[in-house]
Amino acid sequence: MSGQASAAVIDFNSLTTTTTNPYVTVGQPYLEDGFSLFTRSGVSFAYGGGTINATTDKNPHWTGTPGVYSDYVYQYGSAFVLERDGGGTFDLLSMDAASFYTGGAGNNFVVYGYPSAGGFVTKNFTLDGTTKTLETLTFDNSFKGLNKIIFSSVYAQVDNINLSVTAVPEPETYAMFLAGLGLIGGIARRRNR
Repeated sequence: MSGQASAAVIDFNSLTTTTTNPYVTVGQPYLEDGFSLFTRSGVSFAYGGGTINATTDKNPHWTGTPGVYSDYVYQYGSAFVLERDGGGTFDLLSMDAASFYTGGAGNNFVVYGYPSAGGFVTKNFTLDGTTKTLETLTFDNSFKGLNKIIFSSVYAQVDNINLSVTAVPEPETYAMFLAGLGLIGGIARRRNR
């Protein structure tokens, strides 16, 4: 028995965006639609990451919708980590991103996926120079069955992380299924007598 897939879009729309500040600090982990978003830093992402901030309508890079970005940790960078609450796998379908800084490495955006089977997959993007326009980044079948994703960029905001989640049947579902099979078997045996 396999569960039915459902969509989840992490859109950050619950965040406060009407304020006099150009950004608001977001608590970690940020929780939405059964997923947890937090930051890490360092080569192996073993250290705590930067603060998560959300853009507001006073931010010069406002795209018209809330997006999040991370502060930079000196000499260690900062990356976002997205996982399902309580574990489990998911598929990464797409996400929107916009660069704050378009010089040098500012346009580079890298996403790492960690499949449940082990190892990792990666996809590199070059964001365009329109800092106020979100670009939709799409992912292929190698980004299916993931335990987590890690994504990082120098000065970029993300929004609308589009995921697919396969529901795992509850134990009660299995019990009902087995009881139904037993009932059908009993009826078939009575007919054969």
